[in-house]
Amino acid sequence: MKLTAELMLVPYAPPEATSSARVADLARAAEGAGFDAIGFNDHPAPAKRWLDSGGHEAFDPFAALTFCAAVTSRIRLMPFLAVVPYRHPLLLAKSVATVDKLSDGRLVVCAGTGYLRGEFASLGADFEERNQRFDDALSILQSLWTDGWSESPQSRPLPVQLPHPPIWIGGNSALTRRRVAAVAQGWTPMMAGEALSKVTRTAAISSLDRLRAAIDELRDMTSGYGRDPDSLEIQVNGALHSQEGAEDLSAERYLESIASLEGIGVTQVVVHLELDDSRRAEETIASFGTHVIPVLNRG
Repeated sequence: MKLTAELMLVPYAPPEATSSARVADLARAAEGAGFDAIGFNDHPAPAKRWLDSGGHEAFDPFAALTFCAAVTSRIRLMPFLAVVPYRHPLLLAKSVATVDKLSDGRLVVCAGTGYLRGEFASLGADFEERNQRFDDALSILQSLWTDGWSESPQSRPLPVQLPHPPIWIGGNSALTRRRVAAVAQGWTPMMAGEALSKVTRTAAISSLDRLRAAIDELRDMTSGYGRDPDSLEIQVNGALHSQEGAEDLSAERYLESIASLEGIGVTQVVVHLELDDSRRAEETIASFGTHVIPVLNRG
């Protein structure tokens, strides 16, 4: 089992909470602790009402990942999630290729359709067309850098990982699983009950039994497309909670949860780290590096 450290910005935090020095230190710490990947979410124009009701601020994920690439050497880089319909496909492809090139091939493209109608409106993006825009952009990302592609426009320099960096698709719906089964390299569902699923406009997956059934369905669909289901990465978001201080962190609790997830086919878990004015993010990374990740590596 591998772990992704997602750095989440809280609303209205003091500037030092998200300083360049702190972000660089956290990226290096996550790499040193043995995290497999570091991620940033994507909210270029969130509404104040959403921020005030539990939402979060965000860096541009591709810029933040490029910054982290410069201060690390191993850890994978992951927009989590890049909201594909917010961007023109060719601009998205340029961001993808740039991060992958400057990181020597460490990018994983976690992508989703998005759910904040107000943010779509602020960006001039059509909320009702988001699924079609997602599919069109995915097709471009998968074909843009293939050998022999010679039509205009060009997108160079090329990414290191060809024909394209790995694409993992986020969301809980059957449509998402069909997309993954047909073309993607990974699936990243969210553990969510009915209330959260309504907010994020996706299907509820609130138990291991529901998650197991969804994974089994995904594997069957992948085989149906003539692809190897064992080749898929499955990264679960929301299964573990990391915002306890180091003194409260129960390694046994995390390891038991991870073992249960691994038993149903999960390969990666997201650990949320909030960048507020405390040191909890640093403490959590250190605790995972001491008490959790070494045990996973031994296993």
